[in-house]
Amino acid sequence: MLLLNKTLLRLAKGLWGWIFAIVIVKLVTLIGITAFAKTISGFLGNIDSPSVTIETAGSAILSALVIAAVTFCSELLRGELEYRCTAKARTALRTKIFSKVLELDAGNIERIGPVSAITSSVDGVESMQTYYSQYLPGLIYCMCAPIYLFFQLKNSSLSVAILLFAVSFVLLPINNIFRSKIETLKTEYWNSMEDLTGYYLESVQGLTTFKLYEQDGERTKVLSKKADAFNRKIMDVMKVNFSSFLLTDGMIYCSILIAMGIVSAGLLQGDILFTSALMILLLSYSFFDSVRQLMNATHTALSGVSAAEKVENLLDIDTSRPYDPALPIDKDVYEGIRMEHVSHSYTGRNAAITDVSLTIPKGKVTALAGLSGCGKSTIAGLLMRFFDPSNGRITLEGKDYYSFTPEQLRKRIIMVPQSVSIFSGTIADNLRIAKKDATKEEMLEALQQVRLKNWVDTLPDGLDTDVGDSGGKLSGGQRQKIGIARALLCKAEYIIFDEATSSVDIQSEQEIWSCVDRLAMTRTLIIISHRLSTIQNADCIYVLSGGKISESGRHEDLMQNHGLYYQLVTEQANLEEHREVGEEK
Repeated sequence: MLLLNKTLLRLAKGLWGWIFAIVIVKLVTLIGITAFAKTISGFLGNIDSPSVTIETAGSAILSALVIAAVTFCSELLRGELEYRCTAKARTALRTKIFSKVLELDAGNIERIGPVSAITSSVDGVESMQTYYSQYLPGLIYCMCAPIYLFFQLKNSSLSVAILLFAVSFVLLPINNIFRSKIETLKTEYWNSMEDLTGYYLESVQGLTTFKLYEQDGERTKVLSKKADAFNRKIMDVMKVNFSSFLLTDGMIYCSILIAMGIVSAGLLQGDILFTSALMILLLSYSFFDSVRQLMNATHTALSGVSAAEKVENLLDIDTSRPYDPALPIDKDVYEGIRMEHVSHSYTGRNAAITDVSLTIPKGKVTALAGLSGCGKSTIAGLLMRFFDPSNGRITLEGKDYYSFTPEQLRKRIIMVPQSVSIFSGTIADNLRIAKKDATKEEMLEALQQVRLKNWVDTLPDGLDTDVGDSGGKLSGGQRQKIGIARALLCKAEYIIFDEATSSVDIQSEQEIWSCVDRLAMTRTLIIISHRLSTIQNADCIYVLSGGKISESGRHEDLMQNHGLYYQLVTEQANLEEHREVGEEK
């Protein structure tokens, strides 16, 4: 019956002090209201008495004003405490969620989806914080307030006290009937909001594409339908809330009406003093104030409980990785990386790679080729240990991958992805992501290797030049080159280029591949490229098809085999030839 959620209670660490402080201030307010009611009813009930003088009237009024002032101050304090509790809850929850997200590797991020992470840390927290600032204090207060008021009223009218006490506790199970329906609706509400948020985010990111193909109108229609569906979920929740309040408020006012009838009858019969009747009148509604506050908080907290389910799914993800530094080193130490009969499947999908065995010699250039979806990027992800293989074994210079933590491994292997992430800040800020204490000379040397130093030297602020939001002030080529320079600062022995030039212009691509050629003299490179002409000088090329290695060797040998690699190279050469002819025309 009570809305006690294990996830939310587990996350309440550090908030209980604020919660109990709110309860105490609520009780002080209740005591003040009761004292005010007693003072006013006592004064008005005896106002026609000869014993009432100006002094006693002034004393009563002064007492009432003091009590009212104390009550007012306690209400202000309660608002401040709720604000502080809310702020603390937001900070604590977002820190936990964000810290967990940062613990996740690429495989887990793909599994939960970025939209779920966003809604959990933004909208989810906004709903969950009311559970701590309103619901839990309201629940504790609701257990205390009716009992306190019962003992305050029982001497005035025991029957009225019992009636109001009984109705105040009956309201909670009745409200619970509606709550079960709302819980179902809230789950649907969150699913609908995630769907709308994801679609909207995707629409904003791909707006240029939709405009190009004149599909923005269709996209708007679908977005409108999803928004309408989300609105209907909100209205469904509001309808049940309205029905709940209609019934409970009806019971509250009916019970107060019955209580007034009992009091009126008692007055006529002389069983109840006028002073007691006034106090009952003033306090009868306060009997239900705690219950109403709890019911209001319950309907709000239900959103937090629904959000907590999603947050729990995120927090419960096992981010531990197999690690055993005591694993034996191969007797036959191989200078490089080996993959032995490795297979891997993503959750809910067919196998990405099956029984793949390959070697990456240290100091050499190894390339991966094949059609899209053949498993090249999966191999790159496994080499970076973004995820672990379903089967098989990977070794680095004779040591099993499981003898390294992912962090240790990535000090030796780094990747330049297809789309480099540039963050708001300066060029230096983005470079120092790879090495916090990188000196100006080290950064300029890395930029020199990617042919960006001369450009940086022309900038008024040099390395301190702001790159804009997500690198918006940079060209595609500049972004990619900064990404490579960042990788070079790591001093990693192995560098993976995963389609590192797929999003840049031809001139930038040529400059980047010139840089790669120079790096091949000092580093071990693993290259994945859609332009097969750029990997012809690789020491070994592995050609993948359907998640398996179909052939391997140097460019010349593979061309003589007339296999898949030969077909891909020939087709790409023909396409480039036709393109050049078209440009000449």
